[in-house]
Amino acid sequence: MNNNKIPSIDPPRRSSSLLSKRTSVSSITKTLSRLGKRTSNIETNRQIILDDEELEEEEYSGQPTIPNKLTSEHFARYEIMTEFINLKNQNHCPLGVYVMPSTNDLYVWHGVLFVHKGYYRSGAFRFQLNIPKDYPNSQPSVTFFKDVFHPLVDDHGHVNISQQFPKWRPYQDYLFHVLHYLKNMFKKVVLDGLNEKYCLNKESYRLYRTDKPIFHKLAQQCAQLSITESFLFEHVPDDNMIRFSPLSEAKFDELKSQILSTTIPSTPTTSTSLDDDLN
Repeated sequence: MNNNKIPSIDPPRRSSSLLSKRTSVSSITKTLSRLGKRTSNIETNRQIILDDEELEEEEYSGQPTIPNKLTSEHFARYEIMTEFINLKNQNHCPLGVYVMPSTNDLYVWHGVLFVHKGYYRSGAFRFQLNIPKDYPNSQPSVTFFKDVFHPLVDDHGHVNISQQFPKWRPYQDYLFHVLHYLKNMFKKVVLDGLNEKYCLNKESYRLYRTDKPIFHKLAQQCAQLSITESFLFEHVPDDNMIRFSPLSEAKFDELKSQILSTTIPSTPTTSTSLDDDLN
């Protein structure tokens, strides 16, 4: 193989005279940058960012260093695993949200979200977090497994997170930010501030604005449907490690006794009212 050829790049004819000289790596990379504007088969992830001061000290080796695509994929996987591990931090994963990567694909996370208050009280909503291959440069997407009556959710379960993330900012926006917004979108404070242009379910948005009793009724139907046996125990993908099991009365009594035996009685000064729980 001719050592003067540049891998995977088919330069114009006039570049052959330039390659025959002992030019520095800096001049080669600058030339490649110019050629990249004219050559459609040069991938964007092959752009080279080098320190000019280091280039002056390096000698020309005959072949400029081009990042390996496999290396960038490993880096993306490392980023995702780091974020998943950091969900153990108290302020990262929101309360009532549980996620686990797919057994087949690290770029797919399965999750379940429990809602304890508000219009969707008692709901347990299964969802899937899809992470793009070029993460963190592109934002993830979220899809619910069952119909969710919500202004931000379309008929196929796709969630629009653009109001919170109008422009995804790599290394400023993270997966745990998406999980927090996913939990908060069921709260009154987020529902009150929704912009119609981001709402995929226009009817749900209209009812929330004009007829809250009907909206509340439909939201409760949605929440109760989410905790039926068919939703909890059936049609769970094989790669989803988050699973629910039926609980017998004997097992329930056993767990109840364990919980009560470890519960510290609250004093009147620390008790909360029902009104506080609903707010």
